[in-house]
Amino acid sequence: MPFSPVVDTKLNVWTLAAVLTALYGLYGIARGWWHASLGKRRRLIRAYRRIAPYVRHDYVTEQFGEPAWLHKRTVRMYGSGAEEDESPVVLEDVELTVRTWPLGLLGYLVTWCNEHDEVLMYSLTTRSRLFRPRVSIGPHRITLGRTPLSALPSTAPEDDGPWHALGARRFSYAEQHYYGNPGGYLRWAVGVSDAGSPLAPPIGCQGDSWAAEDVAAYRRAARINSVLIVGPAINLEDVLPRGIAPDLDTVRLLELRHPARVALASRYHSARRAIEQRMTRSKSA
Repeated sequence: MPFSPVVDTKLNVWTLAAVLTALYGLYGIARGWWHASLGKRRRLIRAYRRIAPYVRHDYVTEQFGEPAWLHKRTVRMYGSGAEEDESPVVLEDVELTVRTWPLGLLGYLVTWCNEHDEVLMYSLTTRSRLFRPRVSIGPHRITLGRTPLSALPSTAPEDDGPWHALGARRFSYAEQHYYGNPGGYLRWAVGVSDAGSPLAPPIGCQGDSWAAEDVAAYRRAARINSVLIVGPAINLEDVLPRGIAPDLDTVRLLELRHPARVALASRYHSARRAIEQRMTRSKSA
C-alpha cells in the first residue's frame, strides 16, 4: 500500500495569507516611499514641463495644487507711448500676483500673474540633492544644482545685469539670457538663491564695480539652483536678483519634515551635544 503524507491544508492557507499580507504591507511601504521621493520628483518635473508663459493660473493649480503663499508685487513693463511725440517705448507700473508652491523638501515653484491670472513669469528652485531637474535655457540644457553658471555664455556688456546682493545673512545672484527665435523670444534668468541648494554667495563680486575676472571665477564655481522664465517685456531691474526664487525669510519657517523625523533629529542633536560637553569636561579635568 503506497504511503501518502498527511497535508495540513488549514496551516498552508494561514501561512499563505500571512505571506500575502506581508507582501502587501511591503508593497504599500515601497509605494509610499516612491511617491514621496523618486516618484514625486518625476511627477513634479513632468508638471513643470507642462507650463509655459501665458498659461492660466487654474491650469498651474491643476498641476501643483493650491499655492502656500500669495502676495502682490508692482513691477514695470515696457509698453507703447500714448502720444506721437513721446518715446515709442515707456515703462508702465503693473501689479502682479506672486504665488509660491513648496514642492515638499525638493524645491519651490513661483508664478507671477497679471490681472487676468495669466502667468507672465515663473521660476523653479531646487533645494535637495534628490531634485536635479533638467531645464531648457533656449538652445541649452542645464541641470539645476549641478550645472555651473559658466556653462552658459556670458552676458554681453551692453545687456542688463548681472545682478547680485550680498549681506550679512542673505545673498542672491542672477543673470539673464536671450536667444531670439531659437529661444522662442523668451528671456531666461538663471542664478543662485539662498533659498535653494547648493549655496554659493557671490563673494568677491561685490564692490563699486564688477571686475571681469571676479565674475568669471564666480561663474565657474557657482552651481545654478534657480531659473526664472520671462514671457513679456518685464523690466527685470525691479525683480532681480531676489526674484530669481522665493524669499528665504518667507519660506524658511515652513516645517516640511515629518514630525517623527523632527523629533528624532532633535534627540540626535541633543545627545550629540551632551557627548561633546562630557568630552570637553573630561579633557579639561
